[in-house]
Amino acid sequence: MAGTAAGLALGVGTGTASAATGEPRRPRRGGSGVSLRWLGVAGWELAFDGRRILVDPYLSRQEYRVPGGSAIDPDRRLEPDSSTIETIVGRHLPEAPELMLVTHGHFDHLLDVPHLLNRLQWRDHSIRTLCGETSWHLLRAMGTQRKRVDECLVVSGGEVLRFPAGPTAQPPAYTVEVFRSLHSQYGSHGFFAPGTLTDPPRHVRTLGDMREGGTLAYQVTVGDRLRVMFLSGTANLAERELEGARPDVLVLGVSGHAAVHRYVERAMEVLGRPPVVIPSHHDDMLTSLLSPNLPDSISKDTVTALRATVHPYGTQVLEPHHLHTLAL
Repeated sequence: MAGTAAGLALGVGTGTASAATGEPRRPRRGGSGVSLRWLGVAGWELAFDGRRILVDPYLSRQEYRVPGGSAIDPDRRLEPDSSTIETIVGRHLPEAPELMLVTHGHFDHLLDVPHLLNRLQWRDHSIRTLCGETSWHLLRAMGTQRKRVDECLVVSGGEVLRFPAGPTAQPPAYTVEVFRSLHSQYGSHGFFAPGTLTDPPRHVRTLGDMREGGTLAYQVTVGDRLRVMFLSGTANLAERELEGARPDVLVLGVSGHAAVHRYVERAMEVLGRPPVVIPSHHDDMLTSLLSPNLPDSISKDTVTALRATVHPYGTQVLEPHHLHTLAL
């Protein structure tokens, strides 16, 4: 089903979930008018009703490893690839988004956001960016236009924002709920470039300059049709922050959680067994989005393991393919 416009309708607020039995909400056939496009790594485009939201849009896929190794080199210089960015945007993302959702400040999530916000072709469009304080300071230090910095919405978790803004008696086109989350933790129990910023740094030149700054998750609710949660930027969660959330589609980060106990299982349980899960952040982060070898960059073993883990919960896994549309 993945890689083409696969039809999958998911009920929201229509009795598809059984609170009494705890049974998973079952997908219904049809079309919700909502689609997802995987941009690689943890990047996504969510589209509906002529609106577009980008999540962690990282397109450069620069070399990040220490020489001769696989670990991230904190001293490696940042190298945003403007040519690749413009090619991919021109082919697949020509219309300006109205929102960008940033989960945290690491290079593979935030590096290309200033370029996208500064695009001349989008200069007449309002683009709001939701991000944490550290990401906001990084955007300011990385040459983001003042207009775009002023349009940023600095969030910390707990916010439920309506778009467009207006009288609460009128239903919004969609809402964005912000959740405090956590970064993945590797087998060493740590992760790359921790720390927060309270002011813009003097320079942002290396991978290590881009601090995590706290991680966020987002749930976008499209009218009364669909709830899509992006627990996608990392592979960890603040379980108690998610209690009561019931996404219809869960975009789930699935790499780098060797030290996180029952990560996928806890996500399934606290979120009420989402009927559909889509893996995220499970490619090599290096193969160019323009390369014919791009399909080989996906970790098939990770997808297989995810399917095995969620099968007992009655959850369906949709496997995304780079730059192809999944119609939900």
